[in-house]
Amino acid sequence: MILSITVVPKYKDFLDVQTDLTKKLFKDYDPTVSPVYTWIDVDEPIGYDSEAPKRWNYTVFLYYLKLVEVQEPEEKVSVVMELMEYWYDARLSWNTSLYQNTTSFYTRQARVWSPTLTAFGVNDIVDFRDQDNRMVCIDNFGFLWDYISVRISANCQMDVSLFPFDTQTCQIQFCLPIFYRMQVEILSEIYQGIMDDKIFKTMGNSEWKLTNLTNRVEVLKYNDNMGNMDLAIFEITIRRNPLYYIYMIVFPSFVINFVSIVGVFLNEADKMSRLNVGLTNIMTMTFILGVMADKIPRTGNIPLLGIYIIINLVIMLIAIAIVTAITELRRWATPRLKMKKTALRKQLEIFLGPPLEYTCAILLELMTSANFLVMVGFWFDDSS
Repeated sequence: MILSITVVPKYKDFLDVQTDLTKKLFKDYDPTVSPVYTWIDVDEPIGYDSEAPKRWNYTVFLYYLKLVEVQEPEEKVSVVMELMEYWYDARLSWNTSLYQNTTSFYTRQARVWSPTLTAFGVNDIVDFRDQDNRMVCIDNFGFLWDYISVRISANCQMDVSLFPFDTQTCQIQFCLPIFYRMQVEILSEIYQGIMDDKIFKTMGNSEWKLTNLTNRVEVLKYNDNMGNMDLAIFEITIRRNPLYYIYMIVFPSFVINFVSIVGVFLNEADKMSRLNVGLTNIMTMTFILGVMADKIPRTGNIPLLGIYIIINLVIMLIAIAIVTAITELRRWATPRLKMKKTALRKQLEIFLGPPLEYTCAILLELMTSANFLVMVGFWFDDSS
């Protein structure tokens, strides 16, 4: 089958023309030297020389993005990015009429000069491409483009004050650090096909949903022009899926607190058993706080879930304090109320019994329920 294709006259003519074209292009071509125009005074403003060419353009084109992991304690986000990069090399242009209207061809990237794309301000970058099989496409105008597949771990300052209903915005930045901004202009683009809802939904993961993706170019400025550089920025906005924390922490904490209050104010139990119920609840809430602390960065803000747990903890401490105080109050007040029989004193003596405990228990249960409903309210707001 392969032999039959190669003997097709038109295909053989194409291969012959392409061979002649590449021999001509690469005869005196040096892939170790860049085509960037350097006859420029970097201390002057951009465009000061009207006879010089415009800044050499380099474009980062985002073809697809996949969120891999968010590490809150380290404030890092890892993404896989499928990129295409475009640049211009005037030495690799040709007249199509001399080569039977051949407008483009493919070759190994090692044969041409290519820019060294660098991710700016990242922890780690891994290139998945096979170093020996990188390809590049060249057209007759001297434009070149290739494909990059990288995993990037970028720093991302996180605001966890609404955890687990938080939304984070992170940036992945690219630059060409060796070149002066006077010489090189970086551009960024996003393939509009990935903005389709069906594709966009696949770019998050089970815990985080991608809600927005934008691109722009910003200038990193220093006090002198020499240090300035263009940054191609891709900004992602991600929103956490709170279901895990609702089902595994929020709802169980509510149930534990609700049942523990009943146990603390149980009439049939002795004082020590009631205190054991309360102390067990406190230990449980403290353990949950410890688990949550390992999940979020050490910032100055207390997360919403932490406030919820602390309020439950305070409610239980109040319950223990009330049970202890009621016991001491009865011991002090009962003999004094019995010294003089009046209707008011009799009513107070009755109220100091089970009615007082029931009243306190109901109030604490209402506080626990209100705390839970407020937390669930954030969930509904986040879902909408």
